[in-house]
Amino acid sequence: MSTNINIAQGGEAVALFRAGVSACIPTIPGYWSIGFAAGAIGTLSGFSVMQTALLAAALYAGSAQFLFYSLWAAGAEMASVVLSVFLVNLRYLLMSSSMSVFFRDCTTWQKVVSGLLLTDETFGVAVQYASQHQKVPFAWMLGLNVSAWLNWILACVLGAWLAAALPASLMEGLSFSLVSMFIGLVLMTWFASRRKALETLAMVVAVLVTLLSSSHLDLSVVVIIAASASATLATILLRVMKKGRD
Repeated sequence: MSTNINIAQGGEAVALFRAGVSACIPTIPGYWSIGFAAGAIGTLSGFSVMQTALLAAALYAGSAQFLFYSLWAAGAEMASVVLSVFLVNLRYLLMSSSMSVFFRDCTTWQKVVSGLLLTDETFGVAVQYASQHQKVPFAWMLGLNVSAWLNWILACVLGAWLAAALPASLMEGLSFSLVSMFIGLVLMTWFASRRKALETLAMVVAVLVTLLSSSHLDLSVVVIIAASASATLATILLRVMKKGRD
């Protein structure tokens, strides 16, 4: 009798895993487009294809990888790089905390695995699933997360490999792409935002802080100060605006 129950539970877990994989499919083009660029920029920053693959698998965060490459290429100290990446990835702590209510039936290690592989895209898909089912099974979340993780790694590897295959002269001419990628990401976020004035002010503050302090402080420290100042100001103004509406 217990054997039949175990088989039934195993079959249900496999079905949920496959459902999670299917739920990930609409997000895959996004992983490939950004992952391909991240891998290429990794090569432009001086990393090998293997190193880029390991970073994609371990760090597994697009914005953090772009930030890591830019700071590394600028010669920033490792402590500053680690702190900057940590600050950028703090949002995942908030995301995983908000999702915890849907994993009450899961074990501790299942919660840890689900949280470690969480991204902006899988968070959005999981929240939509949770709103319909009031909980998120671990097998379903694992299928969603693993599919996204593997596609991200493959996209980064392919981008790094193709960039490494380019002639050295062309590689030197593409050195501007790192800055261009960041500008493109900022503009994409700005055009999609409903608070353009607030985000414009945050960008202006970050630029002003950078210009005023770059000649006095190390570049890695300037990046942290500029990002913290602009983000703090935007958060304060956002709360003031919210209270004003209430």
